[in-house]
This record gives sequence, C-alpha cells and structure tokens, in this order.
Amino acid sequence: MMFRFPRFVIKKRDGEMEIQIRHVVVCRAAQETAYSVPCPTISFFLSGLEFHESPGFRIDAGATGLNFNPQGTPIHFRFNEQRENYAILFDSADVRTGALPDRAEIRHAGEWLSVPLFVPVEAGRLDGWRLELERIRTAFLMPTAKNRLRAELGVLNLLRHMMDETSGDGGVSPADRLKQLIDADPAESRTTDDLSAECGYSPDHLRILFVKAFGVTPKQYRIRRRMAEAMEWITGSRLSAKEIAGRLGFAQLSHFSAAFKTIHGMSPREAVRRFRRTTAQTTAAAASPFTLHEPATVLPAGCPSP
Repeated sequence: MMFRFPRFVIKKRDGEMEIQIRHVVVCRAAQETAYSVPCPTISFFLSGLEFHESPGFRIDAGATGLNFNPQGTPIHFRFNEQRENYAILFDSADVRTGALPDRAEIRHAGEWLSVPLFVPVEAGRLDGWRLELERIRTAFLMPTAKNRLRAELGVLNLLRHMMDETSGDGGVSPADRLKQLIDADPAESRTTDDLSAECGYSPDHLRILFVKAFGVTPKQYRIRRRMAEAMEWITGSRLSAKEIAGRLGFAQLSHFSAAFKTIHGMSPREAVRRFRRTTAQTTAAAASPFTLHEPATVLPAGCPSP
C-alpha cells in the first residue's frame, strides 16, 4: 500500500534541478498493472521482475538495476512473489521524454542531459544500492535540514550514476560516436541535433561530453573538418571554389569563403594561387633535369659487385 508522506523540496542552487518528492516506498507484493506514470519516478529493481515495458523499450525477467520514467510514460509491468523494489516519485519541471525510446532527459544548469531509462546493477552491488535507497527513504520520512541534504544528494547521485552510463555501442563513447557520424557527413546533410539523437543523447549533454573529449564543440569540430577537406580539394583537384563549396554543402559561395578564411587565414582564391599546381608545373617538375635519383651504391675496395 502506498502512503502519502509530508513533502519537502530540494532547493534549486546554481541551476540545479528542482525536485519535490512525493513518495519513497518499498514494494514487495506480486503485481501486474498498466498505467501512465503520474510523475517522474526512479525505481530500483532488486528481485521478482518478470517484465517492464514502455513504448519501444522492454526490461526482461530477472533484471536488476535502476529504472527512470518521465511523467506520462505508459508502462506495463509484472512482478512475482519474490518482488522487492524501491520507488522514488517526485515532481519536477526539469524532466522530459528523451529523443529515443530508451532515454529520458533532465535539465541541469540550463542544459538538457540524457539519461538511460534503465541501468543494470550487478548482483554483487545490489546490497550497496539497497542501503543507498534505504538512506534516501529514511531521510524522506524524517525531513530535518540535514536529512533534506542527505535526500538531495542521494537522488542526485542516482541520476548522476544513470547519466554517466555510455550508450553501450561496442565500447565507443558517445563523443567518439558523434565524431564518427560527423566525419561520415562532410556535406552536413544532417544537423548536429539529429546526429546527437542517433547517439542517444541530447545536444546539450553531448556537447559537454564532446568538449571534454576533444576540446572543441561539435559545431567547431564540424566546420574545421569541412575546411580541412576544402583545402584538400583545392590542393589536389581542379575543382573551382564554387564547386568545392557545393560538395561541402554550402548553398552560398560567400559563406564558404568566409568560413575558409576564418580557419585558414586566406580566401579560397588565394589558396588556389598559393598551393595549387598547374598541369604545366606538374609536367615540368616530372621532366626536370634536377630530379633527384637514388645514389649509386659505392662498394668498399675488393668487394664483388652484386
């Protein structure tokens, strides 16, 4: 049975999430039900799960770990008699449905950060996490000033742990995955937001991870990579600046020229004059009497010729 306890608010400081806790409960009864989640909920499955479904996402029987559902998520689940799970229900304007069916998003410091809906916890770590959830529940039931802080840190620690999980894409980090997608799309046929969604992260969150990994934002990396490719076309092809701009997805030559000059310190036309060889120059270089050849092998006296 679920009881309504006195509420307390996790105060927003320096852009942190604002959370108003509704309940912290432990559920041990067998149950099967389907409903729309009334408020953001963090659950911790310890035992007895037979299945847990939301649109496009399923957690299978026997799974143990942390589950996060934004408000309004339709869910269907079944637990058997061995059920043990904690649930933290709270109100927050800083939670929303994610771009992918297995993701939610939380807002921190004005940016939306991606959180997986489920993070598995190994059997050997269940007792430690059970203790952490019990501490949060105890703090909620006795909301003194110190316990408010304990509960706040506990909830944020749960979300931090879930948020820090990578996409699980063969060990490739989300930042590396985004870099791969950018490298494969030099003409920018897809926006950075679209590529971020394919990585399973919000643009804000992935920008933070990308800067941490590479020292530049995805937008900065993308323009630098395009301009590096533009220089390769200039030095190694007969294409005009307008043709190169078109191949790199620029609708206006002026935009391409401005971006090129920002990165390389010169216009595309100047780069052509300075770095592109003419056909005559290439032919002359090949026929030049000053072309270097491998020196003849000099053998010590008395050695037979090879």
